[in-house]
Amino acid sequence: MRWDRAARRRLSDERGTIVKDWGGRIPVALIYPNTYHIGMSNLGFHTIYSLLNSYDDVVCERVFHEGANASIESGRPLDDFAVLAFSISTELDYFNVVDMLKASTIPLLPAERGNHHPLVIAGGPCISANPEPLSPFFDCFAVGEGEVILPVLIEAIFGSEQSGRDELLQELVSLPGLYVPAFRDLYRKKPVSRQWAKDIDDFATTSAILTPHTEFGDMYLIEVMRGCRWGCRFCLAGYWFRPLRFRSLSHLLEQAGEGLKLSKRI
Repeated sequence: MRWDRAARRRLSDERGTIVKDWGGRIPVALIYPNTYHIGMSNLGFHTIYSLLNSYDDVVCERVFHEGANASIESGRPLDDFAVLAFSISTELDYFNVVDMLKASTIPLLPAERGNHHPLVIAGGPCISANPEPLSPFFDCFAVGEGEVILPVLIEAIFGSEQSGRDELLQELVSLPGLYVPAFRDLYRKKPVSRQWAKDIDDFATTSAILTPHTEFGDMYLIEVMRGCRWGCRFCLAGYWFRPLRFRSLSHLLEQAGEGLKLSKRI
């Protein structure tokens, strides 16, 4: 089946999809380097999608590792976007990341990209744990939680519209939680500091889009807590998302009330 047909079918089954006009906005491709089924089962992916689209001057569309390497909202290829933002949860998806970049006309190596090419960035648990395996292919990495890093990153991108790629990367080096491999020598004196939200009640982490084509197709998802008190070194959720933080009961009840308007299961 052609990807555009599959995308149209999935879009027709979704509730909560955000579609924006591209005029005057910075287009961001939010990429999950695995299937739609797995990516749309990821609550972190939902959260970044909502946060990016909360900016009036940003249009964020989703891309998955299947089909025509194009967004499901408009069918545009990766080359049309100003920013490619990969969300990487498992090491096996590293192969899919490279495969997607090779399938586009964007140079695989950052040194070969010019001002007309998109900024290629990545975040997610694997990146926070160790970005180096993918460092040959990315312009920038977000180390830590996106809710904290994203506002600073977006502001820098807004301010770089009249400047070039090199100027933007030099600015990103100075921002907390951002790692630019091209300037890795600078981090020997000041390592990247993992960013985390001190109060997770400051934002909602819930399902942004409801679709039957996921593992939790009949559920509205809500994040109750973040981190784990055990902090086992082998566990990304327990170690890299410390400290343990709970949401307040009042916020959870409010979010559950909103969810029950859309689904019978939370």
